[in-house]
Amino acid sequence: MKIQKKFKSVLTAPLMGLPGVRLTNTKINENYEDADIQFRSLKALYDKYHPNFMFNMMDLSLEAESLGLKILKPDDAPYTIVEHPIKNEHDLGKLDIPHPKKNGRMPIASKVIRKMHKSFDCINIAYIIGPYTLAGLLCGASTVIKNVLKNVVFLEKALEFSSKVIDIYCTELINSGADMICMLEPTATGLSPEQFKEFSGNYIKKLKSNWNIPLILHICGDTTSIIREMIKTNCNGISLDAMVDLRHAANLISSDILILGNIDPVRVLAFGNKEEVEEKVKKLLFDMKDTDNFILSSGCDIPLDTPLENIEAFMKAARE
Repeated sequence: MKIQKKFKSVLTAPLMGLPGVRLTNTKINENYEDADIQFRSLKALYDKYHPNFMFNMMDLSLEAESLGLKILKPDDAPYTIVEHPIKNEHDLGKLDIPHPKKNGRMPIASKVIRKMHKSFDCINIAYIIGPYTLAGLLCGASTVIKNVLKNVVFLEKALEFSSKVIDIYCTELINSGADMICMLEPTATGLSPEQFKEFSGNYIKKLKSNWNIPLILHICGDTTSIIREMIKTNCNGISLDAMVDLRHAANLISSDILILGNIDPVRVLAFGNKEEVEEKVKKLLFDMKDTDNFILSSGCDIPLDTPLENIEAFMKAARE
């Protein structure tokens, strides 16, 4: 992808959403449950920092909730799954594919994307969950890990079902105006390259073939060992966490695949000071100066309590 040529300076794509809650003096649950409130928080971030890419708010519970799973919904913290009820094929057969215009908070996310598409003069990216991670939420992460070795048939059925849910939801986000999709597949971090290919990568590749817009694949943690398999999914970019050496990653990735990363969102952005943020960003920019497919980003979602001056320092260093 030759997006880099559209802009004169380093492209910025911080994975931020939650800090906007502070700019609008709202709470996380209000943003998750109301499209207008979430859009106001995102717009506050966009107006303040003007990144080249904007994401809606990251929410790993959204697809699972649309399937009827019980969700813990605190006022001012990200939502989490309370239980993982799918233990066998019989349980899986009780689930219905959700309607993206009716079930759970899928309609809220679609409305946010429509508002972003109309209002932001940048590339707008919508989050979706990955198939292995959604299967983990349905069955329990420990269960899917065990089934990699003990019950492949059931795991494959769970992955096929999860893929159908993801495909329907993603198609709705594309129709709502998303310019790109960012797939979150954190549960796949612990898989070997061979396991990733069989239980995540092949499903992502099939899903990607159904969509007509670019896909960014984000996996938390040290994904160095599976980078080669990540790019075999036919994704258009990969988003890498702070543990990954981006210079090494760039040697594994062709120039037509975007590399997003990877300032530490916790140690540097949330708990560092603005001088440290500036130092880390400038070092990363120097390291990646000859990598045309590099986009400056955070290694993962920027926490709610990140000092706003640190985000400002991140953006300023990119533009100097």
